[in-house]
Amino acid sequence: MKLKKGLIAALIAANLLMLVIGILTIPPNLRSAAEKESPVPGTEQTAPITPSPEEEAPPVTPSPEEKTPPATTESGDILAPKETDASLSTEERPDLEDFLWYTEDVAYNGVPADANIIDNIGSLTGSWKALIVYDPDNEYDAGAMEFLNVALAGAADSLSLTLDWYQIFWANEGESFDETDMEDSVFSGKWESSGLWASGVGTIRLTQFYEQSGKQYAVGTMDTPDGTPALVALVRP
Repeated sequence: MKLKKGLIAALIAANLLMLVIGILTIPPNLRSAAEKESPVPGTEQTAPITPSPEEEAPPVTPSPEEKTPPATTESGDILAPKETDASLSTEERPDLEDFLWYTEDVAYNGVPADANIIDNIGSLTGSWKALIVYDPDNEYDAGAMEFLNVALAGAADSLSLTLDWYQIFWANEGESFDETDMEDSVFSGKWESSGLWASGVGTIRLTQFYEQSGKQYAVGTMDTPDGTPALVALVRP
């Protein structure tokens, strides 16, 4: 119950601030696209001009690549290109919507039973969107939600996590602070028992990695230097 109350308090503050930011930063191209007029139906059209034989272009012969039909299954369905681990890697900045799967479900109920557990680091390197929830039980008056990007690199016996800070929302103050100018933090560690640990300014433990519906997820905890407990969640793309 304490965990739920702490998360709800942080979510309310984050939601209000993200709404204001979204309204102020609507891309101009979206507004201009909405203002474009559709073609007026029923306008008079002129008859097409038939080119003379001399003006007719020669037929175009398709290249071998254009002749090759798309791959299909035995039933005739077209196969979609297989998504690779590299394509899941993302440097796009995260927001609250990226982590509703965690704040509204997995934080309380755990990893879904039908998820595909990932037990090796080979398919997990690259960049992720990340969320750190500080003081989730609201015991230290330090509730906050921090958004960042995390790059996982290396091998099982020697890996690194590079934390690229983005934005933090303090629940008790109802304010957000931009952290893009902060220096990246680097944590070093190892892969152990289907998860990893990495130490730097504190220690991060990502205890479960899994895949579901074309996305990869990770959950764990963070030991902060001042002792404030924290939860960690990662997602991509």
